[in-house]
Amino acid sequence: MNERGIYDYEGIAPANDRVDILMVDDRPENLLALKAALDSSEYCLVGKTSGEDALRHVLHSDLSRLALVLMDVHMPGMDGYETAMLMRERKELREVPIIFITATYKSKSNVKQGYLTGSIDYVFKPFDPDVLRWKVENFVRMHRYQRELKQKHALLQRRNLEIERVNQRLVEAERKLLQHQRVLEQTVEERTAQLRDANQEIYRSHRRFRTIFYTNPNLIAIRRLHDGKYLDVNNAWEKATGYGVERMNALRDEAIRIRTTESRESDSVQIEFTTRDGEQRFGLLSSQVLEVNEEACELIVITDISERVALQRHLNRLDRLNLIGEMAAGIAHEIRNPMTTIQGFLQIWRKSETPMSKEHIDLMLSELLRANTIITEYLSLAGNKTSHFDVLAVQELVDSLSPLLQAVAVMAEKQVEVRHDADDVWLRADANEMRQVILNLAKNGLEAMEPGGRLTIRTHADNGAAVIDVIDEGPGIPDEVLERLGTPFFTTKDHGTGLGLALCYSIMERHQGSIGVTSGPLGTMFSVRLPIVPRPVTAPASDEKQGGNDE
Repeated sequence: MNERGIYDYEGIAPANDRVDILMVDDRPENLLALKAALDSSEYCLVGKTSGEDALRHVLHSDLSRLALVLMDVHMPGMDGYETAMLMRERKELREVPIIFITATYKSKSNVKQGYLTGSIDYVFKPFDPDVLRWKVENFVRMHRYQRELKQKHALLQRRNLEIERVNQRLVEAERKLLQHQRVLEQTVEERTAQLRDANQEIYRSHRRFRTIFYTNPNLIAIRRLHDGKYLDVNNAWEKATGYGVERMNALRDEAIRIRTTESRESDSVQIEFTTRDGEQRFGLLSSQVLEVNEEACELIVITDISERVALQRHLNRLDRLNLIGEMAAGIAHEIRNPMTTIQGFLQIWRKSETPMSKEHIDLMLSELLRANTIITEYLSLAGNKTSHFDVLAVQELVDSLSPLLQAVAVMAEKQVEVRHDADDVWLRADANEMRQVILNLAKNGLEAMEPGGRLTIRTHADNGAAVIDVIDEGPGIPDEVLERLGTPFFTTKDHGTGLGLALCYSIMERHQGSIGVTSGPLGTMFSVRLPIVPRPVTAPASDEKQGGNDE
């Protein structure tokens, strides 16, 4: 009996020549009696204890192997008559014989009703096992014979289809042969016309090339590869640079003094060149090797982008001024973190009768220094300063912030837990900017929780990445807010600037890292991911550092 109370006698997977016999009876002892009477290596006996289970079985089984259904008439719920009627509604089951087994429904009306609902025979209880086996063997023999007929019929259809396909291929081959013969006849005539047209096209193509070459607004030149001699320059080249082909060959590389200013992923590079009048101009240079009069040459094309570069510089200046304005608004947001920590320590000290420890004073001084560093970093950012990258230990980076976060959490009657699931994990990053990211995410998590909540900061390694998870127990972030996370000036706080997460995403982009978000009713997890780098040779191992701390 299985876990649902249904008797299944399927046993070992049946061989190809075995057939299925479905037995339906609400009394397990009757199913056991049927199994004992019909037990054979040629049968796969499947027992079900209700009409509903029998219908579910035929819905999900291979009906081509079902040879016979032995069904009790009187069953609770769906009786044998109703089950047989529902089975007959399926096309695949209309030819499957059903034998009713009953001890009470022996009247002519009951027998007639059984035949009307799809039964082909009756067995009355108590039944004779030999008679039952004889009936089952005959029905199984009929099933196998019908199945063999179907297989032979299907084989015959496949053979007929193959013959039709072969005939079609023969007809198609004959048609293609005639068509190919006509094509060969036409080819002889067309080749002569093509050769004549090709000569004319070469002449026209040469004229088109000269027209395009000389009238193209881009600067174009052709020179030989083996000696660098210029074969020709177009009108735009001569007008923009002041040099014709003779002067270019006389001065060679000293003529326009091309300098690469920016590499691109495309085939072109940004260059700066000097005209005959000494003017500095910008362009996009691309080149292509081609053959001219059976000599390898280089086609040089320069697109003048001087006006575009000037416009881009002007837009960059305006964007920098706008960024300075945004950073000025964000300074207050970022300085609030260290100031809140210092305020928390001072409040703890005021309520305590013991003097403040040197470690707490040093921590507050370090936070003041960090605040000054943040201001310096913002001013440097406004001046287009790049990040200063060092190889850092993830565990030390997070541990250095633990006292700071604990102080903030104590003020809000909350807890902070730091957990390291992997040791000796290193990354390359700007330490101050990474602290800024972690503090921002941790502060947001603390603000999202009610008093008594726990903020967990977990470090681990995942597929070559160092991961720092910041997990809160808040109410979660709505989907419409998740879509806009990191958008500058977007905030759900009454007094927020909407710059904290935007700065975090900007920092991670500079670090070639990412920030992932998972949120639900039980809390939110921000995952900071950065590539793992090898541990520096001069850095002590994690166990050595631990031992030093113990001392």
